[in-house]
Amino acid sequence: MHFTLKGLIELLAQEWYVLCAYFAIFVLLEVRRNGEEIAMHRVVRDALWAASFVVLLHAAMVSEVLIRRTGFDFRILDYVMVMCLTGTTIYLLGELFEEVPKPVNAEKQS
Repeated sequence: MHFTLKGLIELLAQEWYVLCAYFAIFVLLEVRRNGEEIAMHRVVRDALWAASFVVLLHAAMVSEVLIRRTGFDFRILDYVMVMCLTGTTIYLLGELFEEVPKPVNAEKQS
């Protein structure tokens, strides 16, 4: 395989939100290691909601560019529908973390 600097930059530019998620997880783990308490259910919920927003925004931008270039086509409609369903699914996964989870010890004591 042959990598060029331009190809590497293009790859990083396309996957910037994944790199941001990895960096955010690293920061959270470092904060947690130092003894700070983090409401992880809120962090996960907000991360999933942000990811769904990025997916929907990406779908809107790509569809707008493709419609300008080639006109309206079924492939574009199909892409937008799949991306919107994916973004909605990720958003609904964030809804699972809306409530505060019960500690494991609470079930054993009852």
